[in-house]
Amino acid sequence: MAIGVGLGYLIPGVEGFINKFAVGTTNIPIAIGLILMMFRRLAKVHLRRIGRRLRNWKILGLSLFQIGSLAHPDVHPGELFS
Repeated sequence: MAIGVGLGYLIPGVEGFINKFAVGTTNIPIAIGLILMMFRRLAKVHLRRIGRRLRNWKILGLSLFQIGSLAHPDVHPGELFS
C-alpha cells in the first residue's frame, strides 16, 4: 500500500496508467492484488480431505444446492422440479 501511495505522489501520471486496466467498474490490478492477498487464507483448505467428502452424496448434494442458491437467488427450489 505504501508503494502505491508513494508512486501516486512521486509520479502523477501513474493513476491514469493504472486506470487503463479497468474493465467496467473493476480495476484489474487491484482485483489481482486482493486475490493474492486473500489466497493464503483461502488455501488453508485441506485438499487431502476433499476426496473423502465428495464420496458422501448427501454432503455433495447439499453443497451443490447451497452454491446454486447463492449463485441464483431468484430461482426457488420448487421451480427446479415443476
